[in-house]
Amino acid sequence: MIEATTARVIFGGTYDPVHHGHLRAAVEIGEALGVNQVDLIPARDPVHRGVPGATATERLAMLEHAVSAEPTLRVNAIELEAPRESYTLFTLQELRTEIGAETPLILVMGMDAFLGLESWRGWQSLLDCAHILVLMRPGYHPSLSPALQQLQSEHGTETLSQLLQSAAGRLCLFEQTPLEISATQVRKIIASGANPRYLIPDAVWRYIQENELYGFKRTEPN
Repeated sequence: MIEATTARVIFGGTYDPVHHGHLRAAVEIGEALGVNQVDLIPARDPVHRGVPGATATERLAMLEHAVSAEPTLRVNAIELEAPRESYTLFTLQELRTEIGAETPLILVMGMDAFLGLESWRGWQSLLDCAHILVLMRPGYHPSLSPALQQLQSEHGTETLSQLLQSAAGRLCLFEQTPLEISATQVRKIIASGANPRYLIPDAVWRYIQENELYGFKRTEPN
C-alpha cells in the first residue's frame, strides 16, 4: 500500500446520474493511491456528448446526496462555478494554480475517454498540468492511435507510486474490474417505469423521484 499523500485526485464526468459504478471506482482509486480524498467534478457543459438529461444544478445535488456518508469522496463544483465551458485543460490549470507547483495532481478517466483524448481541447498540454490515470478492464488492451501510442511511450508508467513522486507528466493505465453500470442504462430504466434501485444510491433515487427526472412521473393519489 502506498503511504497517504497530499496528492489531489480528481474524477470528472457528467454524472447523469451518478451511479454505484462511479462511486466504487472512486473509492478503489483512493485506496490504491493511498490518498485521503478523491474529488468528483461534475461537468457543467459537456462538450463531447449530447445535452444531459438533468441540469447541472440537479446533477450536482445528486452527487452531494450520493457522497454525503462517504468521507473519502468529495464533490467539487469548480466547473459549474467557472464562467466558461467545461474544458478539462482549463480545470487542471485552475487546480494547479490552487494547489501549487509541487503537489501531485492526478486526473482519472475511463478508457473510452482516453481513446477519444485527441478530440479534447489542448489535450497535448494536459500532462503539463497533471498525471493521467486511465481505468482499464483487466485483460483489455485496446488499439491506440499513433499519437496515443507516442504519449504512452514517452510518459507511460505501470507503477502507481510514480504518480506520487512528481507533480505531473506521467500516464498510467490502471487495471480495475468495473461494475457494469452505465448512466445511459439507468436513464432508460427510469424512463421505462422500472426500478433502478441498487444501481444508484437510494438518496439519488429519492431525489430523482421528488424532482421527476429522466421521465419519472409521480402517481397522484386518487
